[in-house]
Amino acid sequence: MTKRFVAILIAVIMSLTLMISASAYTYQYISDSAGKLTYDEIDELEAYAEDIESSYGICVMLCITEDTDGMSDIGYAEKIYAENTDNENGIILLHNDSDNTYAVFTSGNADEVIDSEAVNEMRTAYDSNNSYYGGISDYYKAAESLLANGEAVSDNQETVTTENDTSDEKDGVGIIWIPVSLGIGLLIGFLIINSIASKNKSVHMQKNATVYTRPGSMIITGSADNFLYKNVERKEKPKQENKK
Repeated sequence: MTKRFVAILIAVIMSLTLMISASAYTYQYISDSAGKLTYDEIDELEAYAEDIESSYGICVMLCITEDTDGMSDIGYAEKIYAENTDNENGIILLHNDSDNTYAVFTSGNADEVIDSEAVNEMRTAYDSNNSYYGGISDYYKAAESLLANGEAVSDNQETVTTENDTSDEKDGVGIIWIPVSLGIGLLIGFLIINSIASKNKSVHMQKNATVYTRPGSMIITGSADNFLYKNVERKEKPKQENKK
């Protein structure tokens, strides 16, 4: 019973691990390798950026770092953008906090949707706030305002509309796959346990001990006494006395 319980527990743990790995999809709009933001702040900003992308089809990212791994600021910004999103139309503002420099990388048709003047306005909004969280929040507010008012939108409005229609289709795993993954893991664990348990059904406990002996093997046909050791006692021979 104990072995079966342990096997079931292992199967559940494995299925949960597969479920977590299958459902985890990294889609980060905020890269904070400098550690300037709290987890709650990042979650709020991520949700804000996701709404902007869903509405306008443009991925707006921001990166705060103190080390670019020996790369140029623009090269590092391009690397961060490529690693964290699959939307080819977007923009990322990199703030190198070690020397207080900035770099902007645009991808796809983002430069048609957000022009250089709009980029400067977004960077100014970020830089004018004293806190990192407040600056990034203002950065996204500026981006949303520019896109909503059409100041940075190209004359071909269909370009934005087309990107908006396809932006909701993100690579990843839907929530429906979470219980499916759990069910598959439990089913696999159940089949393995039953396969192991079925191999033990060929032996059953018997009430009589005679079942475990070969017929006729316990009949005594002869007997003998065999002594492995013997004791030898030595006695001194009594001396005879001479009679006079």
